[in-house]
Amino acid sequence: MAQSKISVILAESMSRREFLRGSVGAGLVVVAAGAAATSVLAACAPAPPTADIRVTSSTDFNHSHNVTVPGADVDSAPSQKTYTSDGASHTHDITLTRANFEAIKKGETVTVTSTATGANQHTHTFAIKKA
Repeated sequence: MAQSKISVILAESMSRREFLRGSVGAGLVVVAAGAAATSVLAACAPAPPTADIRVTSSTDFNHSHNVTVPGADVDSAPSQKTYTSDGASHTHDITLTRANFEAIKKGETVTVTSTATGANQHTHTFAIKKA
């Protein structure tokens, strides 16, 4: 009896075909809304941490140096920070400003010149860009 009442109600208000068409349309709206919500949530997710950046300097006086800029420094952008290069007989310092860190974080290349050191006072240029 309950089944016949449902059939009568459906017959009075809409056909089975109309009912199914409406159901499919509603399902597509729900799927589209879910996809949009996923996109919004992905856009709000925090960016992954920046990897450490290892840079080799220009070659001057027949040698070069390496400096590593920690990714955490790029992500936190201190007001200023100085890094010391590697070197067997001497090292060089480079200083990055907050503006430099922000540019690196945006994917820009920042070029800095080191301090002058060594037996033959000289500098090196470091071009820093995250991968």
